[in-house]
Amino acid sequence: MRMIRLPIVTLVCIAILAVVGWPGETIRRVAGPLVEPWQPPGRGTPSIDVLGEAPFYSDLFGDVAVERRGQGVAAVRLVDGADSWVYQRPWSDDLVDWIRVDNRRISVVWRDGAVRLIDVPTGRMIWQTDIPEGPSAEANRAWDEEWAAMWELSVAGSGTLVILHDGRVDVLDAHTGGIRWTYQAASCGPIQSVKVMDKVLLVSHHCAEYKGVALGVEDGRPRWTLTDFERSNGRDLGQGRVVIVDGGGLVVRRAADWKILWRDPWAGLLYNSSEDNLGVSADLLIADTAAGIVAYRIADGSIAWRRPLERATSASDAVLTDGRVAYVAADEQTLLKLDARTGDVIDQHRFDEEISLRLMRGDLAVVTVGIGKDQVVG
Repeated sequence: MRMIRLPIVTLVCIAILAVVGWPGETIRRVAGPLVEPWQPPGRGTPSIDVLGEAPFYSDLFGDVAVERRGQGVAAVRLVDGADSWVYQRPWSDDLVDWIRVDNRRISVVWRDGAVRLIDVPTGRMIWQTDIPEGPSAEANRAWDEEWAAMWELSVAGSGTLVILHDGRVDVLDAHTGGIRWTYQAASCGPIQSVKVMDKVLLVSHHCAEYKGVALGVEDGRPRWTLTDFERSNGRDLGQGRVVIVDGGGLVVRRAADWKILWRDPWAGLLYNSSEDNLGVSADLLIADTAAGIVAYRIADGSIAWRRPLERATSASDAVLTDGRVAYVAADEQTLLKLDARTGDVIDQHRFDEEISLRLMRGDLAVVTVGIGKDQVVG
């Protein structure tokens, strides 16, 4: 009888651990979510108002900001700075990072291959899974200071999670955690990077000559190949289009076959500009150039409007937009709010320290002021 009970007890314990997590892995709910949406004075008004502070380098999800903390993540309420919930794996391997999957879910990844999907408003774990080690796992562990750079997390749409690790790419179903397909170079050097480009993943690695391949997100099958490293950069614009900053100019390509749809080689983007600094909405691509702010129509590259600006070239060249308003830096300390549809100036706000434009979520923008201080404006 004891021999029968032991396997049964073991199976029950494994089943319980699969649901609640292994010892030391906890989601601790603290203050909990707010009952009402976060509506501080000034939100939704035409003027620029500083609505509150967020943890440095966090991301916004409604009324909370998610930050990396210790061996896990935490959600901090914007209204009072209290923790809504905290998730830790204190006895786990090093935390790699976390990534935003959609407007309410994040995926958290550890170096031992543990992957978790968490619902931010409730702090509930939706699923947990583990991915196997890649072919370069042991070699990469020897580089203690470089291992984190060998991991990349990205999301294709809201249903696919892409993880590059240890020389291999695993593509997971973001709804279930199951691995859809895996890719690793058979005869070339290790994979260097993965970029989501609409419905393809651009995977780059180095052989005797540079080589890149575009794989279909759904099935992992090759679509086309590249040998030009510079052309492998880009930012997904949606609707099958990708934008590339090329020597101060703009190039928009079709993701399905990488053909050029339109280009402006004389766009005049500021020195060291990148695709991440462009303001992207459903129909507009807004760029900060040496002559001022220029809004392009994504469909054909025609210019929707221009806003000349006279300012120091050291000002932040990032543009944040939700398609209704756009935020740009008028100088090192002044934030400018524009009507994204016309380029008209709505308001401006001067900060006490130098600013850097970070991200925009809905109608809220996050601006870093000085060193290590993120402020939420709207």
